[in-house]
Amino acid sequence: MAATAEHSFRWAGRELTFSLRRAEVTRLRIEVHPDGSIAVVAPAHADNAAVIRRMEKRAPWIANQLDRFERWRPRSPPRQYVNGETHLFLGRQLRLKVVQGDSDEVRVDGDRLRVQVGEFNSRDTVARIVRQWFAEQAKSLLHERCREQLVIWRRHGVLPPERVIVRELANRWGSLTPSGALVLNSDLVRASPKLIDYVIGHEMAHARYPDHGAQWRRLLSAVMPDWMERKQALERQLL
Repeated sequence: MAATAEHSFRWAGRELTFSLRRAEVTRLRIEVHPDGSIAVVAPAHADNAAVIRRMEKRAPWIANQLDRFERWRPRSPPRQYVNGETHLFLGRQLRLKVVQGDSDEVRVDGDRLRVQVGEFNSRDTVARIVRQWFAEQAKSLLHERCREQLVIWRRHGVLPPERVIVRELANRWGSLTPSGALVLNSDLVRASPKLIDYVIGHEMAHARYPDHGAQWRRLLSAVMPDWMERKQALERQLL
């Protein structure tokens, strides 16, 4: 499995963080994605200092791409955690319904996210309960999607990762770590299952091919022919 490492450098007062993979390529490849992540594939013989120097030379272009994507990104108002507010869960818009009860509890009730609050009914309490529920759901549901998808990828000769980690990620949906772990952004629990599967597939294809070249696209297309449509849907739904 191709190893990925995080690196960063400062340019014009801003810190630029990127994932770095090494592969049998002849030149450095830089990709800036709509979610703000930067992926770099470097020749196997290139040391980190050489990569950083090249990145510094391309920094104006990288910053311009990041700024362009940022301008396109829709602005979501801060969460208020009040009745009627909508929250995405597995691709569905659920309206928050806060009720008083004997204990703290969250459940999906039709098109509503029903939040029962115990003794201390305040906006901060509701926010804490809802965030904790989403985190628990993310860990359970994303692991479940991984178990199903990794069976499919094994049939195509791609070995499963050493482990799966679900946690908050600042600017990407997933990654493969140098230790062989598949890391998924817990925020993916807001996306529909087929879009979650796309992110898993995207990273599993990288287990074979580190860049987004023709071989990577062929492998992903063989397993998931509609991956491009899923990618675009994910960007529309969550960005």
